Amino acid sequence: MSAVAQDLYPGSDAGLDAGKTLGDYLGILRRRRGLIGLVFALLFVIAAVVAVALPPVYRSTATILIKEQEIPQEFVRSTVTSFADERIQVISQQVMTRSTLLDLVDKYGLYGSARQKETSEDILDRMRRDIKLTPISAEVTDRRSGSPVKSTIAFSLSYDSEVAANAQKIANELTTLYLNENVKNRQQKAAETTLFLDEELARVTEHISDSEQKLSAFKARNQGRTPDLSLSNQVSSERVNAEVQRIEREITFLDERKSALEGQLADTKPATPVVGNGGTILEPEDRLKALQLQLTSLTGIYSDDHPDVKRLRREIATLKVETGLQDDATDRENKLLQLQQQISLLRQKYSDDHPDVVQLKRAFAALDKAVRTGADAPEGRATELRRARKPDNPVYLNLKSQIDTTNAQIQSLRSERQEMRGKLELLDLRVSQSPEVEREYLELARDLDSSRARFRELRDKQMQAQVAEQLERGRKAERFTLIEPPIFPEKPYRPNRTVILMMGALLALAGGIGAAALREAIDQTVHSARDVVRVMQVPMLAVLPALPSPVLVRRRSRLRWIAATGALVLVGVALAGFHNFVMPIDVVWYGLLRRLTQ
Repeated sequence: MSAVAQDLYPGSDAGLDAGKTLGDYLGILRRRRGLIGLVFALLFVIAAVVAVALPPVYRSTATILIKEQEIPQEFVRSTVTSFADERIQVISQQVMTRSTLLDLVDKYGLYGSARQKETSEDILDRMRRDIKLTPISAEVTDRRSGSPVKSTIAFSLSYDSEVAANAQKIANELTTLYLNENVKNRQQKAAETTLFLDEELARVTEHISDSEQKLSAFKARNQGRTPDLSLSNQVSSERVNAEVQRIEREITFLDERKSALEGQLADTKPATPVVGNGGTILEPEDRLKALQLQLTSLTGIYSDDHPDVKRLRREIATLKVETGLQDDATDRENKLLQLQQQISLLRQKYSDDHPDVVQLKRAFAALDKAVRTGADAPEGRATELRRARKPDNPVYLNLKSQIDTTNAQIQSLRSERQEMRGKLELLDLRVSQSPEVEREYLELARDLDSSRARFRELRDKQMQAQVAEQLERGRKAERFTLIEPPIFPEKPYRPNRTVILMMGALLALAGGIGAAALREAIDQTVHSARDVVRVMQVPMLAVLPALPSPVLVRRRSRLRWIAATGALVLVGVALAGFHNFVMPIDVVWYGLLRRLTQ
């Protein structure tokens, strides 16, 4: 077919082979407008019924701010170190327990009709779904690293209910529970921290007491051998050794002095020497002989009663008694009689306390004792009496005193040397045992030092924990603060009936178009030249317009009337829904007039 023929006959094969045009689609819409309108109306009515039938759900929301600690943490550090997100989740688990939620359900009579059909677990699950907790985060600067981080600064707590009053009441109850649980948990953690530190401090104190007792018992057991006295023991050992050497030198010196004094004492008479007429020193025996010679010379001149004669005889008798140079037994008895007569004569003149009487009594007692004991060895007796007689020679006594003093000093120095040697042995033993003792001592000392350091550390932490506990009790630490309490919801949170109607309209329109497309796809009737060519498989020469029939005109008129009526019904339903669920029509009308008149 030529190009001219294609222009004259647009329904030729080339035109038929092309795809559907916009006119074809518009033709389909015209033909299926009744089906589209019916499906649209049906689906829109269903959407409107759903929007109207859904029960209203009211939501009451509270906003809780996580307020930072009022006192800077550099001064007081809280013992609650968990993050806000963690505490919120922990508190949520504590609040949303079975017992707590069931108490709220029973208290406010929630889910009245559902409780008759559903179990307690279903009611609890439904209530947990109705409770909404939403954290509110913000970017803050980390004080330690200085980098921006996201931190939870607040959270919102809401409750959904079909009754507006119940939504507000339950939201209030939940808010109170969250605030109280946060305070309770923080105070409980602070108290537990303080209690733990108190118990740990008591345990460490007891351990320190035990360690001190062990160390004290160890020191008592190893007195003087502890490492802190090791240097002192060495110094003391050297000092005691020097003291022993000094004492030995003094003992040697005193021994030599004693030997010299004993030599002098051997050459000294114990009795006091008497100076004779010629200036010579006479011993008692020589003096006795001299007195006897003098008595012999005086008896030739004077009588026996002469005082000088009597005096000489008394002195001779006394010297004989002192020296032991007595006569034989007969002479001694005669002497006793003479002494007795002399004592009797002197008693006539003097009293018993007179020196002469006392002297004669002593001579008589000595001679009488010698007679009774039968002493017949003049030399032995003389020696015995010489020994028994108290020395009265000052030189002898001085030498004797010096010797006694020297002996006492030597004895004292020897005792001191013995004591020093024992002390030196003890000090040397302590020095030798000091390394062995030091090991155990250092173990006890280290344990005690570490326990004391632990005690000081725990005591500081205990004081900080006590301050932190007071901080929690005074509610000066980080806390939850209600900044927006739950309010009474004036309109339902859901469902959004306008959105449902709009979505229903869109879905209804899509459903109508889809139904038209489906109906067109399964329809085998001829509606256009394209359909003729498709069915007849022959070229089309011309297209004649269809003549309108009266039946078709009436049918189309009836369909228009039905469509107009349906449109009015839909508009009425839409206006009623808008008036009841969105905003009253009169309010919208007056608002529109106010804007137009401005």
